[in-house]
Amino acid sequence: MSYVSIASPAGSSNVLRSLSTRFVLLLPAFLILGLSLVWPLVTIVLRSLHEKGRGNLSDSLYFGHYAAIVHDDLLRQVALHSVMLAFVSTIVTVTLAFPAAYVISRLSRGLSSLMMVLILMPFWVSIIVRLFAFTTILGQQGIINSAAGYLGVGPFPLLYNTFATIVGMVAYLLPYLILILVSAMMSIDTSMLTAARTMGASEHRVFTDIYFPQVRPALLGGSVLVFVLGLGFFLTPAILGGPHNLTIPIFIQQQVQNYQWGKAAAMGIALLSVSVIGYMVALKIGGRSMLSPVQQGSRGAAARDPLRATPVAILCVAILLFDLALLILPLLVVIPTSITETTQIRFPPVGFSTKWFVEAFTSSTWIDAFLKSVRVGILTATVATLCGLALARVGTRSKSMLLKSMIQTTAIVPLIVPVILLGIGIYDVQGKLGLLGTDVGLVVAHSVLCLPLAFLILANALSAVDISIEQAAWTMGASNARAFLGIVVPIAMPAVVGALVISFVTSWDEAVLAMFQTELDKTLPVTIYSFLRSGITPVVSAVATIVIAPVLIGSIIIAVRSLRAGRRAKRQGI
Repeated sequence: MSYVSIASPAGSSNVLRSLSTRFVLLLPAFLILGLSLVWPLVTIVLRSLHEKGRGNLSDSLYFGHYAAIVHDDLLRQVALHSVMLAFVSTIVTVTLAFPAAYVISRLSRGLSSLMMVLILMPFWVSIIVRLFAFTTILGQQGIINSAAGYLGVGPFPLLYNTFATIVGMVAYLLPYLILILVSAMMSIDTSMLTAARTMGASEHRVFTDIYFPQVRPALLGGSVLVFVLGLGFFLTPAILGGPHNLTIPIFIQQQVQNYQWGKAAAMGIALLSVSVIGYMVALKIGGRSMLSPVQQGSRGAAARDPLRATPVAILCVAILLFDLALLILPLLVVIPTSITETTQIRFPPVGFSTKWFVEAFTSSTWIDAFLKSVRVGILTATVATLCGLALARVGTRSKSMLLKSMIQTTAIVPLIVPVILLGIGIYDVQGKLGLLGTDVGLVVAHSVLCLPLAFLILANALSAVDISIEQAAWTMGASNARAFLGIVVPIAMPAVVGALVISFVTSWDEAVLAMFQTELDKTLPVTIYSFLRSGITPVVSAVATIVIAPVLIGSIIIAVRSLRAGRRAKRQGI
């Protein structure tokens, strides 16, 4: 007796329904990635292979633009200078980050949390505002030269040169590397260190033979990551550097403005290739744990192996204090310069006046820019979070490892692409679509930057939700959508809020894409950037103070809570 297996119509309809649901969920995110990542990159590749830089293959392939990178003196000089800036910045960043991370990892829970709050505080302030703060400190009438004047020396040429560029780059890169190193140091098993000491090993041997080998992968991987980030810097050399600080991103922007798309596209693809290779090397050396936050369950050396007052430890503490000054002092210095009576920014300020705040709150230039940034930020946060939630939902619940890998890779790719390359590519594509200068175009552009961050946050949260809770809802008759929205999303709501906040801050802070997207209707960072390029007035300080104030207040609140939590944990013996 033979049996013939016939697929159930109900089973086939369930499969089709599942596939259609996944398609609907993934479609918005893939549309954004297609419009703001795939299409722009394809266009740039085509322009780099065309003799006149056109975005088509109607003529034969032309590799002259790539050959010029090697043979053209100007292009070679630009590339070498970019590598030099990135290399020096990486060395300085490593020198400042490792001792600071070592101290933080050895502090008590409350103090280490406080230090991380202070280290990460600049992340929440616009990069344009931070760079403006450095112009205030390093300028001819800035705090350093003013102090030098009281001592009868100076002024020193500290601004618009290589020194200022490296200072700005290090200040930006430092929190990244400290975060990576602290995470690695806190995961070290302190029992191995204790065992070595009981066997008679000196502190030097314990550090070189046991401690450092466990941190080395994170240090090497983080250093490669920092170097790759340094190659793609645009705003820092553009604002703090001088005419001799021509880097690859600045060269690309200048060539596009002069409609020399061929050279710009070829240089951009070369930069992208280095970035992709660099990220792969960094992840290969440091592992995927480089992208993970510090685990609160493992305190590493902080709890059982407190810091001892040795000369080396004192030097490390001094470096940590210097790092904090480098990161926080620029934010604090801006505030007094906003109340000066003079039309020029000076430190210390001359007199006292609130007229610059009045101008910031009444000028249509600043009000319109503020409203545009808020409007675009809210829309971007909503779009990026919803798309990230859809990608995370499909990625965490799919049984296909191929689909999971495809979603994870696709979602994270925008982090690897240099922002200047995205800027010119999206500018090219949206020019053809008629989206330049519109809120919709800017939201689509910003969403591709925010999507990876939202996805990483939400994917981690959804993967931690027990699927049995959802299955119980299904058995009670709830549909997939109702179970997800009514049960899973409320459980993951802190992550959803986090994704919204991170996406809003990223959009609010972004200036490179917005600079290509906007003309008269500028966002707040682009407006500040235009003032920095044309002429700085104290009203910029007033606007910067308005932006910095919520971050300072929020950081103080978080710091106080961290200290109280640390003291409470200490009393409980945790």
